[in-house]
Amino acid sequence: MKIGSKKPQVVLYLNGDKPTLPNDYQHLRGAELSQAILLSNNNNWRKILTLFAKLTAPDDDWRSYLHRHLLAEQQISFNQELLATASKHIIAGKSNWQRFGAYFQEDSAIHQRKRIYFSNNRLFTPYLDYRQFPNNLVADCRQLLYPH
Repeated sequence: MKIGSKKPQVVLYLNGDKPTLPNDYQHLRGAELSQAILLSNNNNWRKILTLFAKLTAPDDDWRSYLHRHLLAEQQISFNQELLATASKHIIAGKSNWQRFGAYFQEDSAIHQRKRIYFSNNRLFTPYLDYRQFPNNLVADCRQLLYPH
């Protein structure tokens, strides 16, 4: 299952409960899809979308980005394969990391920065929850996603 843009720049990979969506969710545009998720689901999905917006917004106005552009430009995937056309991949949650072949002790191409592991265009992060993903970790992750 995939939610959001068909041609995303960044894909967030999750391994857990999927949001409740209307039957015609594939036809909803980004803003409509974000609203449908926020209205039809628990606070966990508000946290996920908020943190995903904070990670991928082009500037500090992540709130506007969440409600207008997030799912029009990015994607959330529950699949176990990387989307080849995406430029960045965020693999969230330790239980999800091994689905994507992340064996950190054995792979010298994977580096660590605080609680984020990264290699080329892949970031292995904690699950998107405020307790595990405070703003300073969001800032570190943004630097890895968008190095200047």
